[in-house]
Amino acid sequence: MELNDWTFTQDDLAHTPSIRDGSSWEKEQRLRQKGISFIVKIGHSLQLLPTTIYAAGLYFHRFYMRQSFRVYHQYDLAGTSLFVAIKEEEDFNSYYPEEIARRLSRLFQECTLVSLKSNDRHKVENLTENIRRWKETIYYHEEILLETLCFDLHLDLPHKYLFEALKRCGATQKHSLLATRIVSDFIRSPLCLLYSSKVLAGVAISQSCHLLQHPLTDRQTSKPWREVLGLEPKLIQEAAETSSLITL
Repeated sequence: MELNDWTFTQDDLAHTPSIRDGSSWEKEQRLRQKGISFIVKIGHSLQLLPTTIYAAGLYFHRFYMRQSFRVYHQYDLAGTSLFVAIKEEEDFNSYYPEEIARRLSRLFQECTLVSLKSNDRHKVENLTENIRRWKETIYYHEEILLETLCFDLHLDLPHKYLFEALKRCGATQKHSLLATRIVSDFIRSPLCLLYSSKVLAGVAISQSCHLLQHPLTDRQTSKPWREVLGLEPKLIQEAAETSSLITL
């Protein structure tokens, strides 16, 4: 893999820094799941865009292809990934400075609350102190995350290809919502590291068509949706089968 080539193989997933440090593949996947669940839960609480949540998850997954869970805790990097994704993906140009500060402050607060276990709820009494610690944790890990990703924060998200194909095929709102939910859920597994965003968009459309028993075709040319994306059926099938094998 080249320095900034973010497409990996299953062999790469079997030889990550965490596994080289002695973790099993299963344990690493559990830690990835915990981190992504942390991101998704906070993202929903903050009402972030699906693309922002996906971006945070992608930063998180990529980070642990170059760093070990034994060195960096999953929640620390999950919160930091959200912090960076919010600044990169949310349209801050439309916000006043105080709104930006409020949103980031809410992130620190949500990280504090979500990270507390049920038997640690008494620590809410020290909420201000815990928020301060989370703020310091995220600021500290932000530079580490950026350096590990080589400051390569530009993401080619699957949502772009998905929305384009759904629009050209005149998909119903129900179909669009289902396909969007499917593609957003791909961040819950390392599938996003194995295939391009265009392929993942194709898998989401394929699965939504199957579930709704409703094929999609280009409204102008009547060609199958796969041709809209320029994808081979074999590649979509391969990615779908891989998804069923590695889903966390």
